[in-house]
Amino acid sequence: MKKLIYIFLIITSAEWNDPILAQNTGNNQLFEYTDTSSVVLNVYANGNYGSSIFNNEFIDVFRLGGFIDNRMKGTALSNSKRINYMGGEGSFGISFSDPIHKLYGNWGYYIDISSNASGAIQFTDDLYELVFYGNKSDAGDTSFIGQTGFHSRNFKKFSAGIDNNKLKIGLSFLSFSNYNQGLVQSGYTLTDSMGSNISLNLNGSQIQSTNILKQVGSGFALDFEYRISQELIAKDSSDSKATTVIIGIKNIGMYVSRKNSVVTTVDSTYNYNGFNVSSISSFGNSIINQQELTDSIRIISDTTRFVGLLPFEIYFYKPPTYLKKWEIIYGFRYKIQSSYRAFLYFGGNLHLTSRMNISSYLGFGGYSNLQFGLAINKRFKNNLLVEINSNNLLGVFSREQYGKAVGISLKYNFK
Repeated sequence: MKKLIYIFLIITSAEWNDPILAQNTGNNQLFEYTDTSSVVLNVYANGNYGSSIFNNEFIDVFRLGGFIDNRMKGTALSNSKRINYMGGEGSFGISFSDPIHKLYGNWGYYIDISSNASGAIQFTDDLYELVFYGNKSDAGDTSFIGQTGFHSRNFKKFSAGIDNNKLKIGLSFLSFSNYNQGLVQSGYTLTDSMGSNISLNLNGSQIQSTNILKQVGSGFALDFEYRISQELIAKDSSDSKATTVIIGIKNIGMYVSRKNSVVTTVDSTYNYNGFNVSSISSFGNSIINQQELTDSIRIISDTTRFVGLLPFEIYFYKPPTYLKKWEIIYGFRYKIQSSYRAFLYFGGNLHLTSRMNISSYLGFGGYSNLQFGLAINKRFKNNLLVEINSNNLLGVFSREQYGKAVGISLKYNFK
């Protein structure tokens, strides 16, 4: 991983504290159905990671260490697009919802406490070739590295809100132990014909706040969720059935760091000939004086307090209602400032018995490409609902897939 990070030393002259793959955490709520008629205690843990360019064999080298051979590099190169992605996310938490005992009017309430982590990187195909093949092949040519960005965040989230079975409104406090984010808005490298000189043009910035043992910043956010219901008539009955589409937005708010955040900016054109990047294997062993590197490319860093918008998320989905033998599920999710592509999925739910359901879907986007998801839930003694799910099931078993996902939830119904 260190060798990959060195390229960001060139771009941002800062270290990337990476929780992506070391913490297999994530958000697997695609199949979730919210029971709005009973008091529910939910304990959950889930995680996923993926890439649009690197398969699981390649990602395992980042996670566990090892050697990246020419075959692996060539496979990734054949998958490379103009913009490529790799990332992961997750959460572990406990929630309690009570729609029966009203706080005011027809408003019930909920509480949610969770620990969350996410991290991702996006980069151009030219940057991939520069890192893994060196700059010799680019002699006399230009490599574009704009639209390169990354983030890593670790935070605890404490949420409470009200719910009237149609509209859900929550207020959250977020405590961060890690908040790193960087973006190169525009940039390129130009290697001379001899391969001994690199001209760089960069326009970018980074915010870095990390102290796993202490709070580095905090935030307040609003969450909104709206349920759209419609009546369906079952073919074999005159009874009407309700289906719900859920639309939501969460983490709309502000992040405020402590005064020791490092804000780094780069906006200049310069030449650098201190070392020659001939291959990824020799890159990490190059003699690099970080101070000289920083001075050469004229990076400006300031230790200060940072205030900015929290990265927020928008989504909609139709979960299974478990009222029909077979029903369609679908959804959409997009995360702002997270190197995350819009994710779409479509599938179905099979109501096997009164106590067991199976949901499956095909999805595309996020950090990965095409994904197959599966969820199985079973009810025990009318009160306990256990669900095991994966948004990328094939990746759990195959090193040729482009990510993994796993999640579990235990819901106890007090009805």
